[in-house]
Amino acid sequence: MDKLEAMRTFVRVTEAGNFSRTAADFGVSPSYISKQMAYLESVLGVRLLQRTTRSISLTQAGEQYLVQCQQILEHVSVAEANLTELKGAPSGRLRISFSSILGEKNTAACCTEFMQLYPDVDLDILIDDRIVDLVEEGFDLCIRASTQMPDSSLIRKNIGQMTTHLLASRDYIEKYGEPMHPSDLVTHRFIGHTYVKNSVFTFQHDNGIEKVAIPKKVRVNSTYFVRQMVETGEGIAFLPAYFKRANPDLVTLLPHCHPSSIDISAVYPERAFTPAKTHKFIAFFQEWFQRHMGEY
Repeated sequence: MDKLEAMRTFVRVTEAGNFSRTAADFGVSPSYISKQMAYLESVLGVRLLQRTTRSISLTQAGEQYLVQCQQILEHVSVAEANLTELKGAPSGRLRISFSSILGEKNTAACCTEFMQLYPDVDLDILIDDRIVDLVEEGFDLCIRASTQMPDSSLIRKNIGQMTTHLLASRDYIEKYGEPMHPSDLVTHRFIGHTYVKNSVFTFQHDNGIEKVAIPKKVRVNSTYFVRQMVETGEGIAFLPAYFKRANPDLVTLLPHCHPSSIDISAVYPERAFTPAKTHKFIAFFQEWFQRHMGEY
């Protein structure tokens, strides 16, 4: 077996927490991962992992070796990336976490276009609105829809903004009525996103600024789910303007209030050398976003 490959597997096992998840990431069987770990421990002559039926933990030797492995693999990555830069063609696996606010169709279109430009890059995509731990979970990049600043170990690059409107279906308005003022919203069936903790919303209109605490009838962690409930007349919600463009039957509520916006940013780990594939995707995504989403 190849020791460098085994070291990569060892690092990924510590990130994933078990052999099965690591095997799924690498497209191999859990038994192969187990054999790689046994090989590495045999070569080193020490036990790196404590295994139980439910979990994996590092031994003291494993903790020390993990740090060295991460440093060695980082140096290897830098060396490979330098060669890639010289060739001008990024390659390798790129793990990206996307917010669902972009929509699965738009995200797929974006990734397809990127792959056509850079066929040697393999994409590993997660669509999830939670704030992932990029380093702990092994992500190269995260596209976030949040104003929350990353911690000091992360770099944030602003991509742009998405306009949002308070939307409802015509069936909903016929059944529950249309709110005329922000204060009317307290009696309506509001659908909110799980990761938006704040229930107080700010509305700006010609007469000033008005803040309203809106109780959530439904909380869910999927923008697609919110959209479906709005379109079927089960509630109202703040949604990106492109949903209104895709479904003209949706009605913008409180049109006299100025629309709000969501910041879209690319977040990635701070390191001595950021691979070319990461820089290429960020530059591509910013241009793609302005071309396809900037109008909304």
